[in-house]
Amino acid sequence: MYLQSLPSMMPPLVLQPRPGDNVLDLTAAPGGKTTQIAAIMKNKGYVLANEMDKIRFERLKYNVEKQGASIVEIKLGDGSKLGNIYKEKFDKVLLDAPCSGEGRFLASDVRTYKYWSKNEVIKLVEVQKKLFKSAYTALKPGGTMVYSTCTLNFEENEKIIDWALDNFNLKTQKIELEVPHRMEGISEGVKKEIKNSMRILPNREMEGFFICKLYKSS
Repeated sequence: MYLQSLPSMMPPLVLQPRPGDNVLDLTAAPGGKTTQIAAIMKNKGYVLANEMDKIRFERLKYNVEKQGASIVEIKLGDGSKLGNIYKEKFDKVLLDAPCSGEGRFLASDVRTYKYWSKNEVIKLVEVQKKLFKSAYTALKPGGTMVYSTCTLNFEENEKIIDWALDNFNLKTQKIELEVPHRMEGISEGVKKEIKNSMRILPNREMEGFFICKLYKSS
């Protein structure tokens, strides 16, 4: 068994991988979403799970092997360069991006937020854009991409999607998933279609999360 939080299980459900698909999990460690994707696909098809950090890569490898996800190939490398290596190879791409983690902040535990700063958010936005470009390049025309974070700020969520819609041939898709404490993406100051994305508000059962489903036009 592999335990993960409820909102962490949402991105693979929104991605809707099918048996036989080619799927890329661009920032995969520790492997909860990767193994969930393989399970949804009934272990039929192909999943490339990439991780940049060596220690986290080893944890990913352990979890994939432990779960018997034999369709998963594990790769250690810079996700921002992967798109050019696997150009338009994948039917589905998951980018669960590195983020500032605001959805996990606890007022009672300073360890959950002591690292946060505006400068850190600015740095993360640049990383997210590079990874997004790579994810888009790796996605086939007609394919589906899911972008998700466990943070709450506008810059790492809706603003990233707004930037992506300006720069890539993408359209947002409404998320047909019944989730308690969900709200539409914030569309004030950005494109109205960004309200198709989903925010999960922090509550007793779930941490905060942001998910957007996108379609790459042919």
